[in-house]
Amino acid sequence: MAVTFYFTRHGETQFNVENRVQGWCDSPLTEKGVRDARLLGRGLADRDFAAAYASDASRARDTLALALEARAEARACEGRAIAPVPVREDARLREWCFGALEGEPSEAMRQCLRDLFGEDLPREAQNRRLNEIADYLNATDPTERAENFAAIAARIEAFLHECGRAVEEAGGGNVLVVSHALLIRALVFLYVRDGVPFPSKIENASITEVVWDDGAISVGAIGATDHLAG
Repeated sequence: MAVTFYFTRHGETQFNVENRVQGWCDSPLTEKGVRDARLLGRGLADRDFAAAYASDASRARDTLALALEARAEARACEGRAIAPVPVREDARLREWCFGALEGEPSEAMRQCLRDLFGEDLPREAQNRRLNEIADYLNATDPTERAENFAAIAARIEAFLHECGRAVEEAGGGNVLVVSHALLIRALVFLYVRDGVPFPSKIENASITEVVWDDGAISVGAIGATDHLAG
């Protein structure tokens, strides 16, 4: 039986507002981040979930807790059943590690990309060259902590196949996943081939649907934000 993953980016954080590179470092949700996490939960009130996952970053864990709380409140108001959703943390859902760029102003990242491409490449074009970006950051990182694309892809694929198989064997269903922008962009890069457009930016609390069906992976809606209009 197929498993549908609802991947979402955490709510807005203080580092997002300050335009700082976040990666494996962390910062708290802003008031808007809290509000959008709750809107996310209400937008998912009509869906049942077999499980829910978040990366081990506090911004992802907090987004998941707020979303599930708001979802339960919305279901209670509608008279729907409120079954507990098993929640787990998984480090494989972390954002890319950016090494020496962690916590730095976003301009430092933009300068790295200028050094790589020789120009300010639009985000749409960057989305088609994410492997080059990760490998360049890895090769030029003085701390030797930044990940190459193979490492990022390996953890995405391991999570999808391990979790997909487990949920399928338990009867299938939906899985809510709170992760990070570049992790979700990398997932789309892996499974959406040339000619299929996707948003230039994965917005905070947006939804990207990924279907796992006996090992085959396909991507549906990417970066949907209709639920945030409320």
